Amino acid sequence: MLGKYENIDRRIKEPDLEPLDAVMLTLDVEKYLEKTLDATYRELPVNKFFVIDGGSKDNTIEILKKYPRVEIHVRPDIRTTGKGFEFLFNIATTPWIVFVDCAKVPTEGWYDEMMKYKSKYDFFGSKRIVHYEFEREDPTTTDINKRPLGGPWLIRKKSIKGYHVDDDYAWRMTDILIRQVVEKNGYKYGAVSSTHHVCYVSDEKKYESDEEKRGSQLVFKVPEMKITNWKNWEKRFENHRKAIVKYLDPDLCPYYISDGLLLGMMKLDIDWVKKTNIKWYHKLKKFKKKRYIKVKFKIICYRIYKLLFPKKSFHRLFKKTTSSK
Repeated sequence: MLGKYENIDRRIKEPDLEPLDAVMLTLDVEKYLEKTLDATYRELPVNKFFVIDGGSKDNTIEILKKYPRVEIHVRPDIRTTGKGFEFLFNIATTPWIVFVDCAKVPTEGWYDEMMKYKSKYDFFGSKRIVHYEFEREDPTTTDINKRPLGGPWLIRKKSIKGYHVDDDYAWRMTDILIRQVVEKNGYKYGAVSSTHHVCYVSDEKKYESDEEKRGSQLVFKVPEMKITNWKNWEKRFENHRKAIVKYLDPDLCPYYISDGLLLGMMKLDIDWVKKTNIKWYHKLKKFKKKRYIKVKFKIICYRIYKLLFPKKSFHRLFKKTTSSK
C-alpha cells in the first residue's frame, strides 16, 4: 500500500491558507509512510514537517527525504514517545500544529472539516476507521468521555504550554497526558464525528531496528496481539504503569481508570507509588480494600455452602450423577 507522491502540495497550491507545522515520530514505518505523507501534503498547508526518527534501518529516512520542507532529527537516544513529543512541540512554531501518526491517513476533506471546530476545541482528533481487510468505525474516537487515542490531532500550541516529561516511562498514554496538559491550561479537548481518518494496521513486527523496543506483532487470526518478547513487553508495561503514577492525575482522567488498570498497577511497589503520587496511592489502597471485601465475601459464601453440603453428601451426589450417565 505504498503511496506515489505526485507533488500535490496544498501549501503551494493554496498559499493564502494559514500554514501549520506537522510533527511525526518514526521508527521502521516504511510500509504506509508514503500513503500517509501523500495524504498529509494533499490535505494540509504544511509549513514545516518535523520528524524524530528512532534509528530506522528500513527505508523510512529515504522516503521522508522525498517530501518538501521536512526536517529530520535522528534521535535513538530519546527513548519514549512522551519525550519525543516534548522535543517536537518545542521546535514547532506555528499557532496550530498537526500531529501525523504513521499509517493513520486523513481522508479527503479531513483538514477543512476539522478546522470548523478550531474555535470550539484546542486539542482534538476525529473518528477512526480501522483498516484490516475491512473497515470498522471506532466509536470511542468520537466520545469525549473516552481517551483521545492516536492521531492525527489538531493542537493549539498555546494549549500545550508547559508540556514536559522526563525521558523515562511515558509510552502508551501520551494522548491522555497531552489532554491533561490542555485541560489544566484551561483549554478544551474534543472529537469530531463529521470527518475521519483511516487507521491502517498490518502484521509487521514493531520497532525491529531497536532491540529494547521490540516486543509485539499483530497476527491476523481474529486479529490478536502476539507478544514476541515477554521480558521487553512486561518492562514496557511496568514503565507504562509508572508513567500513569508519575504524570497523570487520577481525578482528571476518570474515563481511563478501570478495575483492570488498577489491578495491573497493584504490581507496582506501593511505597514508590506513595512517594511519587499520593493520589494514586490512596486510589490503589481503596481498590485493594474493595477487592479484599469481595474475596472475603466469596470465602464466607463458600464456607456456608460447605456447612450446608458436607463433603460426604457431595461425593454421593457426584457418584449418583456420574453413574446415571
